[in-house]
Amino acid sequence: MPLYDYGCKSCGKEKEVQHPISEIGKIKVICDVCGQPMKKLLSAPTLLGFDDVGRSISKKDASTKSEKKSTKKSESKKIEKKDAA
Repeated sequence: MPLYDYGCKSCGKEKEVQHPISEIGKIKVICDVCGQPMKKLLSAPTLLGFDDVGRSISKKDASTKSEKKSTKKSESKKIEKKDAA
């Protein structure tokens, strides 16, 4: 279930509330400090666990990527040594 940011117009307090997307605009979130209703704030989505193309990254994927990078580095070093000789 997603987290949404809410802010209080009266005191400026902000908090995160977890609820289904279907309840946006239907539920009333009350400020813990002053007891006034809070409004949903606009915030950028967080895409943790995804690469720059939008594919899911798991621990397995991350380890294979680091192995591929290390082999590419060692290959480039071999090529540089051959060029120097």
